[in-house]
Amino acid sequence: MKQFDITYFHGPFPNYIADENVVADIVESGFTLVPLNYTTEVNKKALPVLKKFGLRAIVSDPRITDIYTEDNLIDADATVKEVVNDYKSFDNIIGWDIVDEPHASKFPVLSAIVNAFRRYSPDKETVINLFPNYASPEQLGNPDYISHLEAYVNTVRPNMLSYDHYHFLGRENRNAILNLDVDERERLIRLSAEKMEDRAEFFENIEVFRSVALKYDIDPMLIVLLTEHGSYRNLTIGELYWEVNMCLAYGMKRISYFTYWEPVADPFWQWTNAMCDTEGNRMQHWYDVKKINKAVMSAGIHLFNTESEAVFHIGAPEKGAKSFEKYGAISSIDGENGVIGFFEDGSIYLVNRDFAHGNTFTLHTDRPLSVFADNRFVPSDGNTVTVALGAGEAVLLKA
Repeated sequence: MKQFDITYFHGPFPNYIADENVVADIVESGFTLVPLNYTTEVNKKALPVLKKFGLRAIVSDPRITDIYTEDNLIDADATVKEVVNDYKSFDNIIGWDIVDEPHASKFPVLSAIVNAFRRYSPDKETVINLFPNYASPEQLGNPDYISHLEAYVNTVRPNMLSYDHYHFLGRENRNAILNLDVDERERLIRLSAEKMEDRAEFFENIEVFRSVALKYDIDPMLIVLLTEHGSYRNLTIGELYWEVNMCLAYGMKRISYFTYWEPVADPFWQWTNAMCDTEGNRMQHWYDVKKINKAVMSAGIHLFNTESEAVFHIGAPEKGAKSFEKYGAISSIDGENGVIGFFEDGSIYLVNRDFAHGNTFTLHTDRPLSVFADNRFVPSDGNTVTVALGAGEAVLLKA
């Protein structure tokens, strides 16, 4: 990755994506990167409009999808070359989106596709989004999650890492139809969503993903929940802040929301409360995400240029996480229910782990810290810093 970006998964319908009013709304809500997952014709129609509004794009082309679906290793090189040449006149493409949540049996064809893009489009990234850790071994094609990540990295040799994790369950008045008359992949996805309490694996997942990204020196990103669907509830702005700020505390280099646009009606998923409805009308989450994106963009840009060193939990740690211990300039912390990330350049990102209530933290340090405000670091007085954070909110500091 070359810069910090905020993007989404599932955008406007094909007949809307080149509409300037729709694109203007995408920009206004704080997105910098747009996925184009349409026909070649629609992708090409949209790219100049995105460029007019200063937006960059990740392109998914049906010809690459066909190579992947058919396990066509023989034609992968020639097809990728054809696709790259076909889009060569568009200079706002930063990468190629290949597939979402592949089974391990698909790693060889993904390797062939990624290697071909590395040859013919070496300055652009290839995006493959991976399953979360609550996917079953049957879904993964590997016995456990860490084996899956290791096999993926060593076989495909990606230039970035992406996964999704949808934490907030417990949708009221679910009344969904668990229709299993679908293909096997969709059946497993639906079964994994049928749970009525928040998942316990969020931090375990992001800890493992962060460690693999650091081990192989690959930039990571996370797709977080936004749109109410299935058993996933309608999120508060505190829950949305919580997801995004945890990404930054754990060193994610890009943030993505699922979804921007409400998908086509489905009796099982029962989509609602996206950022925009099926005709592009703004919903409450459009305003929520605009506020969040504005609040985190500067911190995200700053943290993009440094590497995650350590992450601790303040108070009782969640599953997979470590309790805070003296680290860097901070000797102790008064407070409960927080997450604190440390970075190589001395930056510190402190998040309120409570997504329903505010929290106050007092940091005791061996030297004064600076607090990031109004796009600059402001030195504090003395060796104690107290910060009050709203639900899910965060503060950037520097030693």
